[in-house]
Amino acid sequence: MYDVCVAGAGAAGATLAREAARKGLKVLLVDKSPREKVGDKVCGDALGSHHLERLGLTLPRETYFSIYPGIEIYSPDTHSRLSVIAEGLSAYALNRLEFGQFLLKLALDAGCEFKPETQARELIVEQGCVRGVRLVSRDGVKEDVYARVTVDATGASRILSRVLQQVGFDQELDDDETLVCYREIVETSMTPPIPAIYLDMNDAPGGYFWVFPEGEGRVNAGLGVTKSSANPMLLFRKWVDRLPCLKNNIVRVVNRGGGIVPARRPIDSAVWNGFIAVGDAAFMVNPLHGGGIGSSMTGGFLAAKVAAEALEHGRVDEEALWRLNLEYMRNYGVKQAALDVFRVFLQGLNNELINYGLAQGLIKSGDLLEASMGGKLRLNITEKASRFFAGIGKPGFLLKLNRTVNLMEDFRQFYADYPPRGGFDEWRVEVKAFHNRVHEEVGRTS
Repeated sequence: MYDVCVAGAGAAGATLAREAARKGLKVLLVDKSPREKVGDKVCGDALGSHHLERLGLTLPRETYFSIYPGIEIYSPDTHSRLSVIAEGLSAYALNRLEFGQFLLKLALDAGCEFKPETQARELIVEQGCVRGVRLVSRDGVKEDVYARVTVDATGASRILSRVLQQVGFDQELDDDETLVCYREIVETSMTPPIPAIYLDMNDAPGGYFWVFPEGEGRVNAGLGVTKSSANPMLLFRKWVDRLPCLKNNIVRVVNRGGGIVPARRPIDSAVWNGFIAVGDAAFMVNPLHGGGIGSSMTGGFLAAKVAAEALEHGRVDEEALWRLNLEYMRNYGVKQAALDVFRVFLQGLNNELINYGLAQGLIKSGDLLEASMGGKLRLNITEKASRFFAGIGKPGFLLKLNRTVNLMEDFRQFYADYPPRGGFDEWRVEVKAFHNRVHEEVGRTS
């Protein structure tokens, strides 16, 4: 019998396993990958330094390629850009495999037991409580593992969470909340000086294209688009031909692949009786840019703390684990909620409006940075900008932008006021109604 069994050794699962083991718990961590492949995941491989500072981690040099002061965001016509740079903040271009190996080693050094090449297939549920998980090794050997707390850290597949649909736990992703991604790591003859994001609702519908340098002569490039959009690999090829830093400059493709990212507010509740979900499995992802490494590590850290406290008191029921919801929502969920509103607004725009908005400077770089860090989004709507949008027959755009900012603050407050278990059902109904209203009021192109 384990105290905690964690399915998935990604950023969330490995962090949770490490922290739980450090607290003296008997922990089993399982992952479908061989040990030497843990961390080899398709993503943008970027991590803000503030996430590491929050967890008190210092990265060894082999876990990252380089450090950048910020990022640039380009309009669809590339005539306007926002340089999101702030003193004291930086972005790591991670060596994703080495970073994953680092997190795994920390967990093992803390005393965690690890089973590689092992797939979590099904929860063991007895008398209304999760009691463990059924595992299958790569060789087909089946094993039932019992644990007081079982954790789903299996990523966007949410293998274990789906089992709890009948008790109302699992939530499905809407198409506009699902980013389908394709990425290539390439060696290039020209390396851009700073990471860049390109907005384009035609060639990257509902998402964006990224170009993240990984040191001299190497680039992580890819895009995420909403589900049911055009094939992301075909869109990727269009971007390669379109951008000077990539066109005719790719020497060799080092790695390629795709994946799914849940870009939305966090799951309404990440706990049930004897059960916790973290990371992508609990939608712990920034809705605006789809980054989830730092927030998933935060979720794993908080989950270990809550699980340890619950076990110390001899309880693992939903109410005993509820503190994870309270702490995560107030630490990061409030930010996700606000940015989820802005995501809906942005996905409802066309290229023309995005070009106009950035050209008129409606949002300044510093204001965008503050909002991305969890602060209130501030607008720079001047009289000149008002006249401009009135002159092109789009006066309603500024009204919608203002309305979006107000809804962001209102939605943030919903999550700041996250309830105890007794008030959850009413809160959940209100959140769903509010989010439907967001789509109706700011989610349509004008």
